[in-house]
Amino acid sequence: MDVVEYAEKFRRMLISRDAAAERRLIAAYKQVYVAVGAQIDALILAIAQTEEMTAGQLVRMTRYQRLMADLERELTKFSGVTQAEIAQLTRDAIRAGADDARYLTAVGLGDVKLAAMLKTLSPTAVETLLGFLAPDGPLYARLNGLPAYTAEQVSRALVEGLTLGRGPRQTARVLNALGMGLTDALRMTRTAQIWAYRESTRATYLANSDVLQGWVWYANLATACPACLAMHGTVHPLTETLNDHHNGRCVMLPLTIGSTNELAGAGEAYFRSLPEAKQKELLGPGKYDAWKGGKFAFADLATEHTDEVYGPMRSVASLATLTTP
Repeated sequence: MDVVEYAEKFRRMLISRDAAAERRLIAAYKQVYVAVGAQIDALILAIAQTEEMTAGQLVRMTRYQRLMADLERELTKFSGVTQAEIAQLTRDAIRAGADDARYLTAVGLGDVKLAAMLKTLSPTAVETLLGFLAPDGPLYARLNGLPAYTAEQVSRALVEGLTLGRGPRQTARVLNALGMGLTDALRMTRTAQIWAYRESTRATYLANSDVLQGWVWYANLATACPACLAMHGTVHPLTETLNDHHNGRCVMLPLTIGSTNELAGAGEAYFRSLPEAKQKELLGPGKYDAWKGGKFAFADLATEHTDEVYGPMRSVASLATLTTP
């Protein structure tokens, strides 16, 4: 196998570990539904049976106040479970990132036996470098704010249901709001894992800068968004982070000294090989027409924004940004 094939293998292994954690988190979140589900149903029924209830009357109801208190308590328990999952996943990802980086580098050098001779940092040192994993860092601050935020969304759904439709419609709105807590937790867990893996990879590449001249952005073309397609095959210095978007699965391929980047331009070439209908689906009609009309270059599809946890991250540029002189 070559470097790309090994990178795909390692990426699948990382996804497999994430899937196992996802199943555990989903099972844990079911306990939140079990704990408060009956209260939600009873409250919605009481609302439906009360004529002309106001928002003020709702929030003064003992049943409502008990639901909010119980919901925050259960969500706080779930946040603790999520934090434990993140801690374990990122520790595993740091070790895997270092091991995989050494192996990929050895493959790039033409001899897998060299992997044992390549340098690496200790997992503890890498974890220290990842500021977002600090107990008082921004990631856990965001996670700790999840119970109050989710409870607020459930409350808002209940209040809005007074005017936008009671009964089944209101139930659906409340359950959707409650489900946001799980969605957010899964996104945070997945992003923290892959970010730790990539930064451990980069730290290992840096430790072996005597044989590496940089790294190449590699995306899974079949599932990549336009921004990742635009970045696929681009070369970056060892000092630069692969700043993918949330839930992003792109990886860093080692570029050994003296070698050439065989993926140069591969992202755009792949996109151009797609049927027109698929190109429109990926970009959207307006963006597709602007690109075909030469209003922007394919590489411009990837832009940056600042995330409070991870710093600069990639996203797909808006049509307005792409076409504004």
